[in-house]
Amino acid sequence: MAQRHLLRHWRVLKRSVAFSCPWYQIAREKIRLPTDRVIDYYYVTIPPAVMVVPVTADRRVVLLRQYRYPTRSFSYELPGGNTRGKAPLATGKEELFQETGYRARRWTRLGRFHPYSGISDEVCFVYLARELEPGRQRLEDREFIQVITMPIGEVYRRVERNRIQDGMTLASLLLARSYLKREAR
Repeated sequence: MAQRHLLRHWRVLKRSVAFSCPWYQIAREKIRLPTDRVIDYYYVTIPPAVMVVPVTADRRVVLLRQYRYPTRSFSYELPGGNTRGKAPLATGKEELFQETGYRARRWTRLGRFHPYSGISDEVCFVYLARELEPGRQRLEDREFIQVITMPIGEVYRRVERNRIQDGMTLASLLLARSYLKREAR
């Protein structure tokens, strides 16, 4: 009850956009805190995202290896992307196909999480995709993605050895862990 009371006292006095690009905006809000102090609060506003944990019939996870310019390194990641106003499951199906060429006949929603709740309003939905059928990637012109498959046990060994570092992939693999342990048997 005390938390609800506290939330009512974070009053937005003014909203504006400090920066905008095709992928996100930086929102600026003048807020009156519960203490009556007024502050400017900046945060990243991003449409919802989706991550897909695809598992093949022979119990391998489909991963992407791609170069990420901001970190100047190659990254192992799960397929996924921004919903751009579409339903999360439809986005997951589209991203899986575009980035890997796979289509899945069985989908299970695993949950959702906030990638960085201190600086963004983004929410990410996570799906398990099974009964995969391979196909050909349909990459965007700025995507350079190598599709690899890895046994479930090896994926988690790489997580434990800090070889998989993408935060959204790590959170998605955590949500999928109990399902994947059953698949690994």
